[in-house]
Amino acid sequence: MTLSTERSTEHSTGTGTAARASAPRATRHDLGGDWQLTWLAGPDGTPAEVRGAALAAQVPGEVHTALLAAGHLTDPDVGLGELAQDWVGRSRWSYRRSFTFTPAPGARTDLVADGLDTIAEVYVNGRHVGGARDQHIAYRWPVDGVLEPGDNTVEVRFASAWDAALAHERAHGPLPSPYDEPYAHIRKSAANFGWDWGPHYVTAGIWRGIRLETYAGRIDHIRPLVRLAAGHGAAEVVTHIRVDAPEGARVQVELTAPDGRPAAAATGQVMGEETAVTLTVADPDLWWPVGLGAQPLYRLTARLDASDGAVLDEAAVRVGLRSVSVDESPDALGTRWALVVNDRTVRVRGYNWIPDDTLPSRETPQRVVARIDQAVAGNANLLRVWGGGHFADEHFLDACDERGLLVWHDFLFACAAYCEDEETAALVTTEAEQAVARMSPHPSLVVWCGGNETVLGRHHWGWTDQIGERGWGAHYYLDVLPGVLARLDPTRPYVPNSPWSGALDADPTTDTHGLSHLWDAWNEADYAHYRDHDPSFVAEMGWCGPAAWTTLERVLDGETPGPASLLTRHHLRAIDGMHKLTRGLQPHVPTPAEGADWHFATQLVQARAVAAGVEWLRSRERCAGAVVWQLNDCWPAISWSAVDVAGIEKPLWYALRHSFAPRLATVQPASPGPVHDPTGTAGLALTLVNDSAADWTPDVSACRVALDGRELARTRLAGSCPAGGLLTLPLDPAVAEPADPHAELLVVDADGVRTTWAYRPGRTLASPPPARTVTTSCADGVLAVTVTAESVLRDVCVFPDRLAVALGLPPHALTSDTSLVTLLPGETHTFRLTTRDGSALREARIPEPVLRTAVRSAEELTGPDTSETR
Repeated sequence: MTLSTERSTEHSTGTGTAARASAPRATRHDLGGDWQLTWLAGPDGTPAEVRGAALAAQVPGEVHTALLAAGHLTDPDVGLGELAQDWVGRSRWSYRRSFTFTPAPGARTDLVADGLDTIAEVYVNGRHVGGARDQHIAYRWPVDGVLEPGDNTVEVRFASAWDAALAHERAHGPLPSPYDEPYAHIRKSAANFGWDWGPHYVTAGIWRGIRLETYAGRIDHIRPLVRLAAGHGAAEVVTHIRVDAPEGARVQVELTAPDGRPAAAATGQVMGEETAVTLTVADPDLWWPVGLGAQPLYRLTARLDASDGAVLDEAAVRVGLRSVSVDESPDALGTRWALVVNDRTVRVRGYNWIPDDTLPSRETPQRVVARIDQAVAGNANLLRVWGGGHFADEHFLDACDERGLLVWHDFLFACAAYCEDEETAALVTTEAEQAVARMSPHPSLVVWCGGNETVLGRHHWGWTDQIGERGWGAHYYLDVLPGVLARLDPTRPYVPNSPWSGALDADPTTDTHGLSHLWDAWNEADYAHYRDHDPSFVAEMGWCGPAAWTTLERVLDGETPGPASLLTRHHLRAIDGMHKLTRGLQPHVPTPAEGADWHFATQLVQARAVAAGVEWLRSRERCAGAVVWQLNDCWPAISWSAVDVAGIEKPLWYALRHSFAPRLATVQPASPGPVHDPTGTAGLALTLVNDSAADWTPDVSACRVALDGRELARTRLAGSCPAGGLLTLPLDPAVAEPADPHAELLVVDADGVRTTWAYRPGRTLASPPPARTVTTSCADGVLAVTVTAESVLRDVCVFPDRLAVALGLPPHALTSDTSLVTLLPGETHTFRLTTRDGSALREARIPEPVLRTAVRSAEELTGPDTSETR
């Protein structure tokens, strides 16, 4: 099992000094670092220099990362390089290293592998000790009988995951999935086989830690289950400790408060493999989601003692004291689905999380934490870990614990039917048991979900003809996974699938019950059609847009980004993606063919589309959450992400930072309907959304302006929005109803934050050409870019990556505090550009591609730059 506990570790010899001669203390010898990688067999296309060569390989790592480091594989992200690395996943490989071992009297030794990807046989000193069949399982094998004092060798031989998956398919019959790949036949990250946002890199390797453990007794895991008393006056922490210990052993458990004071302690006698002790904390410091309170973390320490008092092992975890449940009470349309933490409904503003790299060893803690910080800085309060990747590691969960970022975690099923044969069921059960036990201390983890879009597939993707009466996965979602949670962690809510309408036979695409996925707008219609829906909770919604210009430029081998570029299309995996991008542009902007204009237009429409959907959902009393697809990318792509693979925020991220703000003022049609009045004159209302912990009484001004800048009408609004609530204020028709909907704009300012409403799609607006003055200054290492509007300017964007390149910096080096700013004539806004590492910037002129403004005609896309630099 991958352990979430903190341990003492010996890195040099694999043994520690015995606390007493009869009971040596557990030690753990890390076997990571330098290994030797050898190609064993594979297709004829394997490069000659790889055959028979002994290559250096880092562990944790993958075959791909070793080949890249050795220069035997060019970057598969660049050009069509993805197509040239197919042989890697169709080959067999050997990892091998030597180590020194010194036996400890009275102790046993196991070889523990936290992650082998995927089909592997393991040998110590040439003798077979065990095998692996699941990337997501940690394996443990006793090796006392094969270890020798002094020098030893360990070897892990990997078979081709493709071969193993195809063999399972031949034995059990094909399973339906959206891709022509056998990923559902093997317990390996589905995204490794390609997805509609990611590449096809089927790899192998020792992708998580591997070590020797020597012990007379050991702690396998600590599993604290937290319950709050009514009124939160006390918390009960039922601490389950799984051990492998001699008869008569005891466990000492201590809970330390966030300020370092002792909070509770207890002793338990070991009976079999597990013991449980109950700790009670009076007046607990509660852990809260971000924005609703603090995130205090208690330290829970367990010590395993032998019957004679010798310390056998010690481990610790951090735990937050909080309650979590789901409100599924009936409402006027069906049933609600809302998260409740510490008896308070939490309206979710979230992102879906995909693997941050197709090669997971490159997901460094620093990189993962940077993405999490971007989610928090963008006003998100939840990440949903999608079921086609892998289970979150401790760096991810610790960062979420510390920041109050809620985690919804899918079990690892995605968009396919899954075989229910005995072997697969056993693997799935072990996966779930290990993941639930390891992740249980983390207060940020608030929801387990059985899988992604498998029930949807059964209802709507024509599976019945292919699978007949065979099992397709329902056994896992309805029996295996809830059974594991009932045994190991009944304190967290579980939902069998996403989307989900409350029962297996209920159509999961309805908005009336449970969880919804909203994809009709992207797939079929304009983004205004998000307003056709009034769901209880949205777990997926999104719109495609390209990565930062510099991120794409690096991989396009000199081609200009756009529809005519073969390599642009290669890095766009959405089904009919270019057609849908172009269709999405047509109502809103001119349809540019290539280059910076196409790039800006598609990024802008992505930002507007998702923001429009999110603000509609947040304005609805019924909807308790909107989780956008997706936060991050795993390669340079045109995808649904808000942050690209280089860590550069797209305009979508800035749009959602506004739309996800805990306090939001949003203009919406006053009367919902299947398709809202296209004239925009059926009445508008301003909805105040207050997800904060205090009441909100903003200063609100609403103004109708002509697109030439003339003010046509103005009003002030007053009202107090309660904490956690909504307040809808009808707008006076004098302000809300335009005389000429093609030439007017509604502008609302609430406590200094601006929102706008256009009465017609952008392409049909009669806007004068944009005119502006731009000045720059530099002070304290911050580059200030000040824009003064000489006409109405909509969605002024700054692209720091292009400026960084002009300054000779890495593209991701710079960031801007704001983007997507709308200005009226005479108004001024200053964008503050800083370096991510805190180094100072120098003054610089802002070239045209760095600063862009939304326009209505093709000529204006490349119109004259009226900026000046002072």
